[in-house]
Amino acid sequence: MKLSLAGIAILIGMIILSGCGGRMGHTPDRAFVSPASLGTHKGLSEGQGMLYTLRGGHIDMAHVRGPADQTKQAYDRAYACIVNGRRSFTVSPAWERITNKVQFEYPARWDAKPLAERQQVARAVALKIAPVVGYNSALYHEILTWKGAKFFLIEPELKSSFSWEDLYSNIMGAWLATEAIKTGGDFNATFTRLLDQELARLQVVPRNKAEQITESVRGKWFTRARLMKKNMDSYQDADVSPCIVPGFTNAEPITYPLPTLQGIERYGINVTYTINSMFLENQELKRIAGTSGPLQPLKDFKPIMKNCQQEGIARGFDVHK
Repeated sequence: MKLSLAGIAILIGMIILSGCGGRMGHTPDRAFVSPASLGTHKGLSEGQGMLYTLRGGHIDMAHVRGPADQTKQAYDRAYACIVNGRRSFTVSPAWERITNKVQFEYPARWDAKPLAERQQVARAVALKIAPVVGYNSALYHEILTWKGAKFFLIEPELKSSFSWEDLYSNIMGAWLATEAIKTGGDFNATFTRLLDQELARLQVVPRNKAEQITESVRGKWFTRARLMKKNMDSYQDADVSPCIVPGFTNAEPITYPLPTLQGIERYGINVTYTINSMFLENQELKRIAGTSGPLQPLKDFKPIMKNCQQEGIARGFDVHK
């Protein structure tokens, strides 16, 4: 069977969308949009593209929305597992060969506890698990592409791996999704409202101002062919901080804490979170982490990110860490 030109275009579009939860990500030197054009999350009016905020730097909406959806999916599956006493669940990003697996060990006679008690515990534990999976799944994608993995042969990922807005956009999406789950109501509508509020808090600027600010670092942070600025601020301290273009604000940057599973132990449920893929680069990551088993992001990503930072500096990139 031969594909028409339109069919080929659609197929290529689906491939390119793979890295951001079915949405097209952008490098932070182009594709700027108006903050008023973002529409409703997952609705027909949903907007994509790049923004600039004075206190959060560049924001790629695909890298906000993709991890947000992964966070919501992880919450829903974790909650159902715990209520019903199931042992594990998996979450895989759209069009990617990455598998997040969460396994549970329950206290004695868990199934005999009243449903209301199981539901209460399930909500609390799932709210801890959700942003951990949502953020680390996206971080793993960046690590793999940095190490040379190609999700599709035509996808130009090495240039954009760890581009300076990726990690911050990812973690922003994971935390906003978690807050939307806590708030309740229709998830997409609530997420849309919280996103607007957060962009206001980050002091988002109009499109023309975003383009002006970005042009001020042309030749320093990027050229037409290369992104020299890399944000690798993850797992070396307790938060993720943004890359702020100098000279446009005196306001303090807003950072987001790394999500953890701390506090789950009070419920008597043991949680093991691992991540895996079919890519050969995964074996190198295991070697760096010093493990023969599946990677455990909350433990193994610390030495891996240290390794990525060292490589970035050695390659001549401007590494934010």
